Order: sequence, then structure tokens, then C-alpha cells
Amino acid sequence: MKILEVNKYAYMRRGAERHFLDVRDLLRRNGHEVMTLALDYKQESDPESAPYQVNYVGYNTYDSTLLQRVIGIGRLFWSFEARSKMKRLLDDFKPDVVHLHNIYHQLSPSILGPIKSLGIPMIMTIHDYNLVSPDKDAYYPQVGKHYYKFLFMKKYSFGKRFLLVLKKYWEDSMGFYEKNIDAYIVPSQYVKNILVEAGMSIEKITIIPHFVMKQEVKEIQRISLAKIPREYALYGGSLSKEKGVDILVDICERVRIPFVLAGTCENGFAIRSSEMVTYLGKQTREQMAVLMHSASCVVSASSLPETFGLLALEAGSFGKPFFGLRAGALSEIIVNGVNGFLASDTNALARALGDFFARKQMFDGPAIQKQIEERFGEKSYLKHFEALLHSLKKEK
Repeated sequence: MKILEVNKYAYMRRGAERHFLDVRDLLRRNGHEVMTLALDYKQESDPESAPYQVNYVGYNTYDSTLLQRVIGIGRLFWSFEARSKMKRLLDDFKPDVVHLHNIYHQLSPSILGPIKSLGIPMIMTIHDYNLVSPDKDAYYPQVGKHYYKFLFMKKYSFGKRFLLVLKKYWEDSMGFYEKNIDAYIVPSQYVKNILVEAGMSIEKITIIPHFVMKQEVKEIQRISLAKIPREYALYGGSLSKEKGVDILVDICERVRIPFVLAGTCENGFAIRSSEMVTYLGKQTREQMAVLMHSASCVVSASSLPETFGLLALEAGSFGKPFFGLRAGALSEIIVNGVNGFLASDTNALARALGDFFARKQMFDGPAIQKQIEERFGEKSYLKHFEALLHSLKKEK
């Protein structure tokens, strides 16, 4: 089958990009012909799609010029360039299905019309709350569809809140997603419940959990672990206040646990210096595999309503227990005492980590690994994804 995968970024950035790239590679390895549409970013990882890449725009001073940020404001609502590139790609590639991921804000819903006009089925994987909230990180029942109420919440600058609210009213008034998307894939029951509560059609929503690709230990052992403690708790991903990184540093100082951090600081976040912390900066996928393989456990103190929890899933794929706060969909992956521990607050999280490093709490690594492979392996995802594709093609 010819499948067009669409996401604003096509390089390893966050969980959404990780899943997007994994799906692309999984489909190709299983006989599907895949092309991508994404931004022409300096770390673009799919060169065969280069003629169709959309010029990069950003919203932060550290990764974009003033002109790119000005153009980016317009892209919140519409992009003539992205629409034109999509038309060209559809004409040249003639996909059977289009699989969308995150197309806001840099690509915009302008790309949906050309797909719909050709009668091509459209699937969208939901990675956050952008479709039902001005804030992609959370859905607020007290705001609901009265988006103007978000203006009075203490998050972001007022200017950013205003643009996000305006964008939501624009999208709803035009019915971009409601009229065009044939099916939504969500990674968890937690997300499905929120989308239904927000008014999305339950008939269009299918739960297909994310998957994790198996890493071979022999590939991992080739990379050196210089300057890494023999035992340590690991966190990898975006480093910011919202992700609870400061809380993790506090906990590791309090219970005297070596803590290894890997990732890129965002939104002006700075890691506090501590004798218990080893900060490695951004790591490649292979380097992260090394760190996972050698870690004692994987940790997070994010209280954000995560839509799934790829970090917890990856920890399990290496047979490592995951420790975090009970938030979002994590309880659909982690069972306390079996493959990790989800705490009700940071004090409980600190106690659980202290007990683990004191050998008061033990976990069966091979059993954790087997469970993750059975529940969240490639074969399971591919089976359900292909079944959805075929059902949509049959309907069309």
C-alpha cells in the first residue's frame, strides 16, 4: 500500500517525532511504499522527500529568524506553500492513505482540502490535546469550547494565549478536522475519554497503543559509557520545568541517588548544578539505548497529562522499572510493583526510589521486557494499523 506520512518535523525531537519515524520505518520494512511531508529543517531525516519539504518556520528566538517567526504566525491559520507542496506530492505519489500526525502550527490545516478532494482516506494519530484545547499540553474542562476562558489562565504570555485562542475558533468555525479526518488513532483509553468528553465522535476513534522497536544488546555494547556512574536513575527527553526535571534533581539529592540526564533544555530551562547529577546533553538514539541498557531504572516527575508515555514504554523494553507520578495514561503501562511504580506525589516518589536503590524493592527485568514486547510490540501495532487502513479503503 502507498502511504503518505505527515508530521511537521521529520527528525528525532520528542515523543511524537519518535513515533512518526518509527511508524514510517515499520511500514517500509513490511512492504509498504512510504513518503513523508514535513518541514525542511536542518536535521531533516528523509532526503527522498526533499522536493516536497515545506520551508521551516519557528516560534522561538533560539531556533528561528524574525522573518520565520512572522511567517509562522500566519501558518497558525493557513499556509499556501504547504497546501501547494501537498498537491504536488499527491499528484506525484498518488497515496492510497494519508496518515497525519502533528500538522499544527507549522503546516496548518490548509493541507487537508487537497487530500479530501481526491477522496483519499485520512487518518490522524493524536499525540496531544491540540484538537480540543488552545493548549496542546492539557485539556481544561472548565474551558471546554469556550476558548476565550483560556485567556485568563496563567500559562504562556498573553499574546501567545490570544493567538492560540484565535486559532481554535478559526479551526472550529471552518470544521477542518471534523469534515476531513476519517479516523483518529489514540494511544490510550485515557486520551479517548478526554476527546469524547470534549465532543469528538466516538465512532471515529480507535485505540492503538504506541509500540517500541526491539534493540539488540550487541549493538548497544559497542558504545562507551565513560563518566557514567555504575548505578543510576535515568531521565531522557525534553528538559523543562513542566517535565519536572527540577523535582527529580531534588529527589536524587535528598535520597543520594546518582542521576543521569539526557536531552535538550527548552524554554530557557537551566539544570541546577549538583554532585548527584550527570548531564550529557542531547543523545542519539543509539546512545540513549546504551544509557537505558545500563541504567538501574528510568524516572520522570512530569505531572503533565501525558497521552501515553513512550519513556516508560522504552524503559520496559530494556527490562528497566519506571518510576514516575500517576498522571495521564501512564497507569495503562505501569503496574506498581510489577514493572515500576507510579506515585501520588513527589514524597511518595522519593520513598519508592530510595527503597529501590536500597534493595528493598526488586523487579524482574526479563519479565518486564517480555510483558512490554507482548503488549506493545511492532507486530501488534502493525496488525491493528493495517486493519484500520483496509477498513477505510473499503469504505471509500
